[in-house]
Amino acid sequence: MMLRLLVVTALAAAMLVGTTTAACACSCVEFKPAQAVQNATAVFTGTVVAIRTVKGPPNAQKVYTFRTDNVYKGAPAAEFQIGADTDSPACGYVFDQDTRYLVFASPAERVPGVSLSTSLCSGNIPIRPGTGPLKAGDERETTHETIGGPVTTELITALGTPVRPGLTGTPQPAVSWRWVAAVAVVTATTLSWYARHNTAE
Repeated sequence: MMLRLLVVTALAAAMLVGTTTAACACSCVEFKPAQAVQNATAVFTGTVVAIRTVKGPPNAQKVYTFRTDNVYKGAPAAEFQIGADTDSPACGYVFDQDTRYLVFASPAERVPGVSLSTSLCSGNIPIRPGTGPLKAGDERETTHETIGGPVTTELITALGTPVRPGLTGTPQPAVSWRWVAAVAVVTATTLSWYARHNTAE
């Protein structure tokens, strides 16, 4: 009886140690805001509008669709799809539906058709609702694990000036109304001359 009790206790202890080790497997290196921006391919603020789960080895992935409001790095797309692991030991990051974030994403096509991914170590920050550029103090509290934040003046400086989504290509110069008026005057004068000339003949 005593031997059976010892075996059961040993097994329970082994399971506990194994679970604790797995839960602590994710380890992130500390970095400054400028490094987070440099390491990422795309940096933007946006709100989660859709979430889907994709099963596959080694871990299930979630694909988050963001409606972007400001893009600090990368193409100024109106939407971004970002993949993330669902498991904490794999440094997975959980985004909440209808919630705004500052997102740091890098190339990693773990899900077919989704070219960007992020993780707990990327520096993502839950931020307050809105659509304007980030300001110092815009971080918000979250119910799940995150290492990003707060939104400091140093981070704002590292991010630089954002671009509004959908603004691609070179802006076209505005038409000068003075130029239009000058063309109209010349055209009217020319037509008047032709009318007088034809009448004289």
